[in-house]
Amino acid sequence: MTVRDSMHFAANSGASLVVYSCKPQSVLRALRLTVLFTALASTACLAEGPNNAGAGPVATVSMDHSTFTPSEITVAPGTTVTWVNNEPMPHTVVDLNKGFRSKTLVKDATFSFTFTTAGDFSYLCSIHPNMKGKVIVKPAS
Repeated sequence: MTVRDSMHFAANSGASLVVYSCKPQSVLRALRLTVLFTALASTACLAEGPNNAGAGPVATVSMDHSTFTPSEITVAPGTTVTWVNNEPMPHTVVDLNKGFRSKTLVKDATFSFTFTTAGDFSYLCSIHPNMKGKVIVKPAS
């Protein structure tokens, strides 16, 4: 390989000589993306909030046909509930008391929240306000 300057280099492949030219912006962009993806891949639960332990019981609520299914779920404290958007239409999960809020969830995207205290947590999709659900957190009897 022969380096002509910082933006050009030549690779000698047998009898042919190929010259490559790179723009500084594209090289920097590729480097930034590589660093970003490496950091994301090595960080567990990056998209999850600090209240998402993930070690206890789990429950799942699906979003399909602009409906949360099940629309009401009862869980024990420490349960992580994961919402899954099963349709192409985007949705959100927003607690009416501002305890949790997802980003916009595209098809197959998920949002998880761990419920640590007892109580009733009503939520809705902020994009489709008629789409409502409730998580009831009760200690096991």
